[in-house]
Amino acid sequence: MSQLLSKSLVLSTLVLIFLTTSCGLYAQGSSSLKTIKIANDQRNYRLFIPSTYSADNAYPLILNFHGTNAHPDTQVELSEFETLAEIERFIVVSPLALFKRKTDGPITWNVNLKKGPDDVLFIRQLIETLKQQFSIDATQIFATGFSGGARMSSRLACDLSLTIAAIGPVAGIRYPKDCKPSRGVPTITFHGEKDRVNHYALRSDSPVYWQMGVEDALAGWVNNNQCQSITQTQHSPSVEFIQYRNCKSNADIDFYRSTEAGHTWPGSPMAEKLSEYGLGKTEENLPASHLIWQFFKRHPLPK
Repeated sequence: MSQLLSKSLVLSTLVLIFLTTSCGLYAQGSSSLKTIKIANDQRNYRLFIPSTYSADNAYPLILNFHGTNAHPDTQVELSEFETLAEIERFIVVSPLALFKRKTDGPITWNVNLKKGPDDVLFIRQLIETLKQQFSIDATQIFATGFSGGARMSSRLACDLSLTIAAIGPVAGIRYPKDCKPSRGVPTITFHGEKDRVNHYALRSDSPVYWQMGVEDALAGWVNNNQCQSITQTQHSPSVEFIQYRNCKSNADIDFYRSTEAGHTWPGSPMAEKLSEYGLGKTEENLPASHLIWQFFKRHPLPK
């Protein structure tokens, strides 16, 4: 791994630790840290219920995955999904990772299904538990996440495609070589060409977990979804909006590609801090969380 990449990963860890220790009011609903037993592991997750929740209505559920060495609180502040959930009336669950690639390494998601915590099992059982406790619309269960969390949302689209209606990976889309979805999975994704952590194009000094570039991962989903047409428009001077349409079962793909963005979440209020810690530019006028939610609403699970 190159000195540049090592420095970038160190900076990424520092900023995520900083964000984890920051505090603030995210929304007016109820947020709490919960625990569930999965196999021999105690797994934690942050749960947000909007203040208008009523068991008489069925609510969408968004799984919001944090990045490597981060925390659910980090992801909540980075994405502001709980604030949006209070307005739009959906439930947000932000799970906590447990897997470590090395004994002394950072926590991350077991995307490559190595020996260790089974994160697919964790999420499968977590969803079932939440469905027993709350009124959840089974056709509107979605997954999003940042960096390592983006890779995890991609994994769930492979292994839980009959449960996860659509995904929204940010700065980390993957199409694992063993990915075998049972259907086309609608996907909205964002990536910057100046991402120094999860490189846009695979390089010799890319991290060991980063096994394919963004375009190769995207091509995997386009092929899986059997999309027949592509439209490219300029969203802004530095952002191109690429739409894949005429896909099987309405499994559209939206891709926002920035020529200037680094390893960041578009539209995040943490843009300045992310820049200070060396993660690059944030496309501040590209509201990723809002775009993801609007895309999710248009793509429920087929009945």
